[in-house]
This record gives sequence, C-alpha cells and structure tokens, in this order.
Amino acid sequence: QPGTTIQVSGLQFNGLSQATAYGDDSQTATNYPLVRILNKQSNHLRYCRTFDHTTVVGGNTIPSMGVATGAAVVTTNVEIPADIELGDSSLFVVANGIPSQPFDVAIGRRPSSLVF
Repeated sequence: QPGTTIQVSGLQFNGLSQATAYGDDSQTATNYPLVRILNKQSNHLRYCRTFDHTTVVGGNTIPSMGVATGAAVVTTNVEIPADIELGDSSLFVVANGIPSQPFDVAIGRRPSSLVF
C-alpha cells in the first residue's frame, strides 16, 4: 500500500563487497540494498528508501551492513512511496548494481512482508 513500510527478506542483500575505495578521499560503497518497483502497465520505475538492515547470525537478529553474508537471512525495511502508481508491479532488490529476480507485487493491497 502506498505510504507504508514493508519488510523484505532474502540472501546477499548487501552484495559481495563494498565495491570500491581508494586512499582517504573516496568511499563509494554499494553494500546496501536498493529496492525498485516497476509498474507492469506503465513501465514506470520507482526506487524506494531502505533502512534498518538486519542479518540473522547464529539464530540472533543483529543490525548489520556486513558483506558476503552467505546463507544468512538479511531483512530490510522498505518505504513504499505515497505517490507510487497502483497496480500489478515487479519488485527488485539491487545489490552491488545487480538486480534480483522480479517478485510480483500488487500495489494497493497491504502486504506485511516479502520473502525471497
């Protein structure tokens, strides 16, 4: 539902590395999950704010931005824009610039969480 926050869980949301860094004047890390939603009818693409990333380690849920998390389940909160188009859409999680397989969502209904 537009204007709400959902949780999305899956593997490798933080990618395999921080991507790039050199010296003391550049830190362009990409080890955080991006979420984008593609409306299937209009093909409009929206990026969503993600925050409060956690990882399950040894049965405990911890705040984490660690990379190369392997089989550990990573969860992130996703803020659905209030002005997003309604209708059938595809949700993608992007890590290190690489999108996940699409997950079908219907914008306008109220899901509580998604698991990849």
